[in-house]
Amino acid sequence: MASDAEKSEAAGEALDTVKSERELESLKWIRERRSIREFTGERIPDEHIELILEAARHAPSPENMLMIRFIVIRDDHDMKVFLADIAQEMAQTAFGGAPFELTSGRNWFINDPYRAAVYARLRDGELFRYPEKSDAVIIVCASESWHDAGYLYPNELFGSVVSGMAIQNMWLTATELGYGCGYEALVCSDPRHAELIRDKLGIPPIWTPLTAFCIGKRISPRALGPSRPPLEGLMYQERWGFPYKRLAFRKEDE
Repeated sequence: MASDAEKSEAAGEALDTVKSERELESLKWIRERRSIREFTGERIPDEHIELILEAARHAPSPENMLMIRFIVIRDDHDMKVFLADIAQEMAQTAFGGAPFELTSGRNWFINDPYRAAVYARLRDGELFRYPEKSDAVIIVCASESWHDAGYLYPNELFGSVVSGMAIQNMWLTATELGYGCGYEALVCSDPRHAELIRDKLGIPPIWTPLTAFCIGKRISPRALGPSRPPLEGLMYQERWGFPYKRLAFRKEDE
């Protein structure tokens, strides 16, 4: 009977075999992608920004309706500061009263000498001011009615999903180019802030700003991140409650 360590090693070898056969470069960038919240403020070449935007254009959407639009902010520093102010205010509301123990467990990958300092930046919201140092802040908008159908396509089922796939396309492309990205969800989490952003940027009423996606040059690479559960911890096979079984484990049972 093989041990768990031997099974895990066998699963890794099986995956390596698949990668070598199909050259899954995409999986490499998926694994290396990290959320980056500290940028140098340096300018990224315009050609690279355009490559990242091109990736968003190829996101799938129902009937190719592309119920998403993007506002690319690079030169309006006042707008970036405004977004950073909103993010910090919302972070203070969300985390300001939380005890250290609440997040210390899931932030295990931050070494002890630094964990408390990171948590302090989390509580006062300073950690979330990264839009102001990003080279590009992309306001992602979605619409429920930008199409010729006689009914609405709810954003929570369509526009937000399409936006998420477009963001992931941009994120992976930016990672491959060597840049960092951060998904700033706090800026639009309060409808009142979303309305302010809509007014400042002239966004029409049928379009809803969902988030600010930030791209920039990283101060330092982030090699280690939160752990991910195994496939069995996320996936069920055929029915709820039946854990997905990896190929190496199936072979062991044969």
